[in-house]
Amino acid sequence: MPRASDLLIVLTYAMIAVVAALAFERFGLMSTSFAWMMGAVVFLIASQAHSAAARSIERAEILKDIETLQAANLDLTEEVAEAQARLDTIAETIRAEAVQREEALTNEVRVLEDLVRRMGGSAANIPRSPAAPDSGGVDIHAVKDALAANRVDLYLQPIVSLPQRKTYFYESYTRLRDRSGNIMTPAVFIRAAEEAGIVAEVDNLLLFRCVQIVRRLTQSDRRIGIFCNISLSSMADEDFFPNFLDYMRRNSDLASSLIFEISQSAFEARSTAAARNMGRLADYGFRFSVDQMTDLNCDFADMQRAGVRFAKVTGDRLVKAIRENEPIAGLEAGTLIAEDIPSLFAKYGMDLIADRIEQEETVVELLDIDVGFAQGHLFGEPRPVRDDILDETIAEPIRRSA
Repeated sequence: MPRASDLLIVLTYAMIAVVAALAFERFGLMSTSFAWMMGAVVFLIASQAHSAAARSIERAEILKDIETLQAANLDLTEEVAEAQARLDTIAETIRAEAVQREEALTNEVRVLEDLVRRMGGSAANIPRSPAAPDSGGVDIHAVKDALAANRVDLYLQPIVSLPQRKTYFYESYTRLRDRSGNIMTPAVFIRAAEEAGIVAEVDNLLLFRCVQIVRRLTQSDRRIGIFCNISLSSMADEDFFPNFLDYMRRNSDLASSLIFEISQSAFEARSTAAARNMGRLADYGFRFSVDQMTDLNCDFADMQRAGVRFAKVTGDRLVKAIRENEPIAGLEAGTLIAEDIPSLFAKYGMDLIADRIEQEETVVELLDIDVGFAQGHLFGEPRPVRDDILDETIAEPIRRSA
């Protein structure tokens, strides 16, 4: 197109020159030769003027293109700088996370080694003998071997909302396996640990294993909440708890997913050291649950101050309290209607969970007072976590026991 337009312009100038030459000759202003010579001059002047104008326009366009390229280059430089800054930030984050993971792993291994060493040292002088008849055929050496080899299984039972029955939480239960794959229940291996005098070490190691597995389970979904039992001996163990607390501090991202559970009798009998350690965990955002609540006329304010955010009462016990109009949280009988019970727990920052629900009739009575959560075989039995998750979660066995 530019070539065609230039050709038309040249032809136009030529026609103007011819017309000018004919006009000079026709009106007698010049002789024929001078007239055509003057037409040629007009053609040259017009062509030069056009060329100058074209060059000026082209120069302006070039300058404009240069300015555009300079602006684009400046934008590109800024984008490169921003991209480099983002890369530097990502690299720094990766380095920080790597350091944090390494520190957490080091702390984790240190805690595990200490627990296994203490357990091994406590049980080293225990002679091998046939297990007692009431111990389920399990002796402490089998318990120790299962813990040291990470043969710890985690079972989860759903905690659902009412009336929707949608799963919001899980309660975790630990089981041990011997070398033959036989399951050892807590009633069995805790009894063996008590007879050997190492129940604190076993409790601590089970708690630590549970937290390890929960950390893996919550990596894919932070919305999930898991109740993990913690014993009074673990809470008051000044040898174990500082390292455990440091480990939980490094894993404080679990605070929204992990709820430590303790029985009402243990909570009310907690020592000063246990209360202090509960407070330290609460400072990092971890919550507590009190289960096996039989005395509903207890100090709710004390539970709230200790970081208790969930309270579990068996369905039958709750129904009995409702039917008999029992006093709750210091409120005398007759001053509290049944429908206000969940609100009373909520007043002290606690969600009420009715557990051990096995009959639909119990659910109907609980719905009448608008209980928010429920747990029991009616909604699902404890089921083991898949083996592939456990295999990815548990570290290599630590065998540095005495």
